[in-house]
Amino acid sequence: MLQFNDLLKTQDDVHAVNQIAAFLAPSEHAAIHNTDIDLVIHAGNAVLETAIAACQLAKQKQCPLLFSGGIGHSTQLLIDTVKLLYPEITHDFQSLSEAKITGYLAVELWDFPKEKLILETQSTNCGANAAFSLDQLTALSLSPKKVVIIQDPTMQLRTLVTFQKAWQQASFETKFYSEPSFVPQLKLLDQQINYADPEIVGLWSPSRFLSLLIGEIPRLRNDEHGYGPKGKGFIPHVDIPAEIEDAYRHLQGLITQEEAVQDRKILG
Repeated sequence: MLQFNDLLKTQDDVHAVNQIAAFLAPSEHAAIHNTDIDLVIHAGNAVLETAIAACQLAKQKQCPLLFSGGIGHSTQLLIDTVKLLYPEITHDFQSLSEAKITGYLAVELWDFPKEKLILETQSTNCGANAAFSLDQLTALSLSPKKVVIIQDPTMQLRTLVTFQKAWQQASFETKFYSEPSFVPQLKLLDQQINYADPEIVGLWSPSRFLSLLIGEIPRLRNDEHGYGPKGKGFIPHVDIPAEIEDAYRHLQGLITQEEAVQDRKILG
């Protein structure tokens, strides 16, 4: 299995990764702390720490929690993580949606009140997370004004702006707050490169983490290949600072030299 040191060698390499990771995971933690929240939405992913954080925040704010996620490319990774971290659980998660998996854990393990749990079980991408979550809330006659979005930190920014665009059609106005639950960072210590906080639950393998980072920047661009208005039109225009583009080119140059890590194709 690829390790960070197989690809990254210098502090500049680590800095490039950390710049991109921080850009992709905007946090409004302070604002959320000082605001009444109507709803927490967790978009399905394989990093279990994000689901745990969503439960904790919704309990703290005494608001409903919506898990959004069908069966997609992260589902088996999520199941594998659950089996690894909770070997005592005998529940069969195969063929279940990501929302049902995290919903089960929320009620059975993390003490979240079942009556405040909403499951959206059909979505398989960020756009569907946003659209189907809105449909679910409309069907329940709910119109939350202040909503926290929690997603895999590498997809947090894209998910946030996707919700902002998709919910423009709603009959009510919503203020979205971004809370990735943590910002992944690497550290170089004694010539070894590892996660700065390896205790976070369900971190990606090095190859998956790097491929997620390198795949996000092209998606966020507002050009014919990206998800912006000039491309697929899934998201509004996103400003990508010059230093992030520089960090992307630095990281892309390293990855193209390593066959074990592949740049992800833009998926729908």
